[in-house]
Amino acid sequence: MNIFSTYNGMPLLFIVMITCCNIGFNHGCMDEERTALQEITESMGYGHDSYEYSYRSRFFDDCCRWEGVQCSPTSSRVIGIYFYFIKKDSEEQWFLDMSLFSKLKQLQALHLVGNNIGGLDNPEAICELPNLQWLDLSINSIEEEVPPCWGNMSSLRTLDLSKNEFRGNLTSILANISKNIEVIDFSHNLFEGFVPFSILATLSNLKHLGLSYNYHLEVETEDPIWRPSFQVQHLLLADCNLNHQSGQGIPRFLSTQYNLQTLDLSSNSLVGNFPTWLLQNVSSVLSLRSNCFVGQFPEHLQSTLSTLDISDNRFDGHLPLHFDLILPQLFAFNASSNQFSGNIPLSVGELKHLEKVDLSNNRLSGPVPVGLTQNSPLWYLNLSNNSLEGEPLAVNCNMPKLHWLLLHNNHFVGEFPACLSNSLSLRLIDVRNNDLLGTISSLSVLMQLGAFLVGGNQISGHLPKELCEMQMLQYLDFSNNRFSGNIPPCLHKSLVWKNKTQANLWVPIDFTTKGSSRLYQGIPLTLMTGIDFSVNTLVGAIPQAIGELSKLHSLNLSNNHLTGHIPTSFKDLNNLESLDLSHNNLTGHIPPEISQMSTLSKFSVAFNNLRGSIPSSTQFSTFSESDFEGNPELCGEPLQRKCSGNDDDDDGRKENPSEKAEERVFDKPLIFYSFVLISYSLGFWGFIAPLYISAKWRRKYFATVDGWIEHLF
Repeated sequence: MNIFSTYNGMPLLFIVMITCCNIGFNHGCMDEERTALQEITESMGYGHDSYEYSYRSRFFDDCCRWEGVQCSPTSSRVIGIYFYFIKKDSEEQWFLDMSLFSKLKQLQALHLVGNNIGGLDNPEAICELPNLQWLDLSINSIEEEVPPCWGNMSSLRTLDLSKNEFRGNLTSILANISKNIEVIDFSHNLFEGFVPFSILATLSNLKHLGLSYNYHLEVETEDPIWRPSFQVQHLLLADCNLNHQSGQGIPRFLSTQYNLQTLDLSSNSLVGNFPTWLLQNVSSVLSLRSNCFVGQFPEHLQSTLSTLDISDNRFDGHLPLHFDLILPQLFAFNASSNQFSGNIPLSVGELKHLEKVDLSNNRLSGPVPVGLTQNSPLWYLNLSNNSLEGEPLAVNCNMPKLHWLLLHNNHFVGEFPACLSNSLSLRLIDVRNNDLLGTISSLSVLMQLGAFLVGGNQISGHLPKELCEMQMLQYLDFSNNRFSGNIPPCLHKSLVWKNKTQANLWVPIDFTTKGSSRLYQGIPLTLMTGIDFSVNTLVGAIPQAIGELSKLHSLNLSNNHLTGHIPTSFKDLNNLESLDLSHNNLTGHIPPEISQMSTLSKFSVAFNNLRGSIPSSTQFSTFSESDFEGNPELCGEPLQRKCSGNDDDDDGRKENPSEKAEERVFDKPLIFYSFVLISYSLGFWGFIAPLYISAKWRRKYFATVDGWIEHLF
């Protein structure tokens, strides 16, 4: 399904009218068509008590008024079916009998987008529909070969099978496709074979062609020599082994395509100089990502492009000084992972429509243009992995739409940008590995923030109390700074760490866990959660409430000045994989309950003041001596120090219950101090009272004292 044009050859307004205003001067659908539609609905797995069945049963006699069904206003025959994402959340796949649609003789449009279709029975049955013009089965999981008759239906204008698992040789399908076809989209499938573009030469009506991301396909546009009869508007040829037999160059026929709105040549290892002419041939969206192009960005032209992606190539030199004059309509610009150097042009801040900027992984230096962040419509800004200097953002920056901010691995100085309090839609902040100072004391509560990453700076002060109110936090990295004070006991309010609520992240994130930095993206990104407060000067006890974060996967509190015992509540961290408490001042024993945490694969309490025996369990037997070293009073495997019979109750001996009860009684302050006072009173009056009562005892006492004084002096 193409988002850059009319919907698969049909005007969007027309689709809205037929799906939302499905009212005509008809007398109800025909009985046989109503029966067919009922069978189709039931095949989707909806019972008589379902919402969908109830909705349709209200108009049971008139299927023309069913949602997603369009009938002819004159004949009352069904001419369109528009079932979009009806079964998208269903766990059960829909195995569809296509012969049910063959009963709808006047059907012109069949759209079954995003319905978790797993397979098709009798797929060739729809070839009996003489009027079918639009066939859209995109965004499903169909594992089939395409019936040959689908392509050569003379009435067909649109064939969209994208984002499925269709397989088979694509050459034979395209060679026999209808001459009237306008839209072909086979992207994101498992097709294979060698496809010479010459077999498409006579498709004079072709407006949209998508062959992207068929990894076993090989597309050749240069041999044999051919001349297209079409003027294509949208051409998607990403990652399809383009022109590998003819030198991996840009298709030459594109120079004669004057209506190109969208061109995607990504991930084909194409070579050559910067294709300047494409910036003028393509009017809207151009992607040259992940190729091997070289050269510098052109300076003397003007383009109407709204989206330009030249990332992951070998371009170098400076970005043009008058960038705003070259690409005045630019909406999204990605030039990451190249070798661009010099300053970011000030003119980039003059682009009024710019909403997405990615200049990461280059050699850029100097400050961030002030205009880029003042009253800006940006929702994505990535300047990471450069050599940028100065303050990360202007003091008076204002980016109310900002969702993702990535400024890590630069040389930024100054304080954490307080102006981010204006960006209440933020999902990710990453300013790691800079030279930021000061505190984070005036930050607003960012309710959508999923990752807050400030590690590797020199930020001081207490951990911001606003963290407790940011309930969507998934990744928290405040490591390698100068934070002091206590760990906030209210972190258990997080919905993600506590209940595994889905966070809002889709940008890949580097996060250190289990002793190494790992890149999380895709599904692992949504599953991982972590807190890293290591290498600071935090003090006090570890809050018991952290044990409530049952969905937490990684916790690193190492290299601080934490005191007290390891909380027994940690036993409730059922998903914890990595726990590092090393290099602190923790005392007491290792709670035996922790040894039963089956998910724990990395554990360290090295260099504390722990005592007693190390709990024995299958899980703890996988840890090494270095995970427990630096605790002089700790004993047991894997340490070389054996436990003696005098070790505490953790070594297997049972305490006397009466002694334990006595300890609990005298642990109460009121009873303890009362006991001291009574003992002191009894001792004092037990000595003074006899002297007061007997004069003889007083004389003997004073004589003895005088004798000792004479003896000493």
